[in-house]
Amino acid sequence: MDDSNEELSQMRKLLTAYTKPMGALGARAMVLGKFFDVALPHLTTSQRCEISRSFRHGIEDAMSLMDDVALPAEYHSALLELTNAILAALVRGSAARQ
Repeated sequence: MDDSNEELSQMRKLLTAYTKPMGALGARAMVLGKFFDVALPHLTTSQRCEISRSFRHGIEDAMSLMDDVALPAEYHSALLELTNAILAALVRGSAARQ
């Protein structure tokens, strides 16, 4: 029985250790998403175009750093989905301002 309690205690510690950073990542994502939603309408067409170029370059740089790291398909899928959503929002806003 002591072994079971010890295993449960270890599992509880692992869960706590992983939950805290995941919560912090979730909070960061929420804050950055809200900032994006609020800032986007205030950008001019030329600012949106420049941000799109810089953002694409930054994503390409980040992806090149991960070339040698095996990451799950879900990571790549989420990265591309969010990247494309941001770029689409920048383009939509540019077209709406013209």
